Amino acid sequence: MQWTKWICRPKPKTRLGKFLRRIERALVALLLLYAGLQAFPQVLFAHSVSAQGITIYSRDPLPREATVRIAEIAALVARSEIAVPGRREKIFVCNSPWLFRLFCPRTTGAFGAAVSFTDHVFVAQADLTTNLARRDAPGYNVRAFSPLVAHEITHGLIRKRLGTIPAFRLPDWVAEGYCEYVAGEGSFPDNEGLRVLTAGQSHPSSAFRYYL
Repeated sequence: MQWTKWICRPKPKTRLGKFLRRIERALVALLLLYAGLQAFPQVLFAHSVSAQGITIYSRDPLPREATVRIAEIAALVARSEIAVPGRREKIFVCNSPWLFRLFCPRTTGAFGAAVSFTDHVFVAQADLTTNLARRDAPGYNVRAFSPLVAHEITHGLIRKRLGTIPAFRLPDWVAEGYCEYVAGEGSFPDNEGLRVLTAGQSHPSSAFRYYL
C-alpha cells in the first residue's frame, strides 16, 4: 500500500534531507495532536455539567444556572423536525480568544461554531448566569446563549440527516435560516433588519450581512 511505502522510505543521507525529515515528523506529530484535541477537547476544560443528553464544558466553574441553560437548549432543539431523541451534545465554553481560535480557526469572529465530523459546539465567550454569549466584533456582539447553542446543534443535526458533504452544499439561506428558525432569534434584531431592508438601505456590520 502507498502509506507503507511512505513510512518505510530510506533514511536521507544529506544534512538537509535529515533536517527536512525531522520537520516533516514534527508536523505530523502536531497534526495528530491537533486531531486528538478536536476529538477530545474536554482535556482542556476542567469543569462540566450534564443533563438531558447535553454536557456543557468550561475551564471555569459553572454556575447553578447551567442546568437552566441546558433545559432551554433542549426545549429549543426539540422543536426541530430533525431532532434526534437521545442524541448527546457537547458544548465547550472557551472564554478565551486563543482557545476559540485553536478549535475554530475559520470562524474567529463568530459567537460559536459546530465543528464538522465531531459536531462539538464551541462558544467564544459566555456568561451562563445572565444567558449571554459574546463575540470578538465591534458591534452586535452580544446575543442569548441558549438560542446560539441550539443554532449550532442544529447544524450538527442537518449533517446527521443529510451527510456532511450534502449539508455543506446547502445554500446559506437554507442551512443558516433553518438554524435561526430553531434558535428563534439571531444576532441582528429582526425589527431593525426589516426596517433597513424595506427602506432599501444597508448596514456595515457583519451581523447584518449574516441576517441578509
